[in-house]
Amino acid sequence: SARRRPSPLIRLGDGRRYRRRVSARFVCQLQQSFFLVASQATRGLVCMAQSCEITVANILPPFTVLLIIASIWSTYTFLHLLPKLQLDVPVVDHAVASHGWLQFCISQFLTAMLLICYCRALLTNPGEVPETVEWCLTYEDGSQLRTHERKFSGQRRRCKHCLVYKPDRTHHCRVCKCCILKMDHHCPWIMNCVGFRNHKFFFLLVVYSMLSCCFISITVFYSFWESAELEMTSLHRFLLAQCLVSSSFMSILLTLFLSFHSWLTIKGLTTIEYCEKTAVSRAGKTTQSQYNLGTYGNLLAVLGPRPWLWLLPLDAPLGDGLWFVTREGSDADPEWTSQVLSENNCS
Repeated sequence: SARRRPSPLIRLGDGRRYRRRVSARFVCQLQQSFFLVASQATRGLVCMAQSCEITVANILPPFTVLLIIASIWSTYTFLHLLPKLQLDVPVVDHAVASHGWLQFCISQFLTAMLLICYCRALLTNPGEVPETVEWCLTYEDGSQLRTHERKFSGQRRRCKHCLVYKPDRTHHCRVCKCCILKMDHHCPWIMNCVGFRNHKFFFLLVVYSMLSCCFISITVFYSFWESAELEMTSLHRFLLAQCLVSSSFMSILLTLFLSFHSWLTIKGLTTIEYCEKTAVSRAGKTTQSQYNLGTYGNLLAVLGPRPWLWLLPLDAPLGDGLWFVTREGSDADPEWTSQVLSENNCS
């Protein structure tokens, strides 16, 4: 039978050969500690930042996200990066070490940006209707509030749950139990709505998650391929395979998800508006988004006014989420979904 090639994790010293390996028990303990701290921090911070009730159903999706991140990161760092860095090996392969340091810097940067964007998307209030008199249902003089979106009767849109008038692009979230400015959707994975103030952070979260998973899946493949020839425990081979499969699977899902949200951003649409336009087109009606300001204008509206800060979780878009710039010559958008549903119920 073919002899196994010696593992780079083995070093010679004092006439003895021993393996420098990361203990599986240490990896498990590290993951458990990370999960405990992350869950406690998430629960405490979200209680301060969110007004909705904290339940097991709400906590489970963010905990699952942190579990996946911790599992992939710890396996990639301890079983792929550290062997390449050769920190305690007397004779260092400088080519392998240089590649290891490059991969270390890139992967840790992407992971840090992922976690920062995740925290900002989770903790940032997406924006609510202000508790001022002009938005109360008792306010009769609507001449000062020139909203574009109105009911087919010409009246201002109102929320029967919050008892307020709705600004443009505002929708009521039944989970958060409030009206969200420029609501895109409610995301259980961040236990928060995606709205005007945290839309950029959510978009960057998807971007850095996709980049991290793609980079990890590509670079860890070499270690997984070598694990069949190197002296390594079965547990380490299993963890490398798990890291490769998990990161590859997440890369595919996140690439598709990012493609969809990039298309929505370029078109100046939110997920809810896209669903409304889809319902209108199926009913035989045609309409275009009055908020489509062109590719560059739509990117400015989501990622902020300074392009050099677009990829950083800073510099929120201008405005207050109550008023939006519309296309020249665009008409007011009535509630298309309400009309379509009423026509379908009558037929």
